[in-house]
Amino acid sequence: MKKIRTSSIATLTLLAGIGFSSSSVLAFGTADTVDQSPLATEFRNLDTNSNDLLTPAEASKDKLFTKKHFKAADVDGDGTLDQKEYSEYKSKDQQKNAKRVINDSVITSKIKANILKDEGFKGLEISVETHNGVVQLSGFVENKAQIERAKEIAAGTEGVKSVHNSLIVKG
Repeated sequence: MKKIRTSSIATLTLLAGIGFSSSSVLAFGTADTVDQSPLATEFRNLDTNSNDLLTPAEASKDKLFTKKHFKAADVDGDGTLDQKEYSEYKSKDQQKNAKRVINDSVITSKIKANILKDEGFKGLEISVETHNGVVQLSGFVENKAQIERAKEIAAGTEGVKSVHNSLIVKG
């Protein structure tokens, strides 16, 4: 019984020590912590005068921040961007771009699957690329009918805005 009690006391002491150490680290680490996120680093690199604000000239070194985008990001309308304004606007743009890439990938996958399922295309190599809903078909087919059929399949896919058909008949 004595061993169990000693071991329990040792465990409690150890846990109390870890708890104290962790809270000490947290207490000392939070006040002086510098945001190390990629967007915060980008912001600091653009902030050439180190005043924690970006002027239009500083922000323009980031290709996203044209005059139009700078104005949209400047939520408080003070003519500068603080780190929060910069990061939130940049993050929304990155999310929008990621969504576009995902949507384009889904469109490409659907078109490829439908071409493979179609009886007239077995074993043929057709490349499908999509950007902002615009589809580019390229590669070689056996006849002109396959060129038209591939275009029909692509154009009939949800999310497709237009199709550029560069397929060529072998021969």
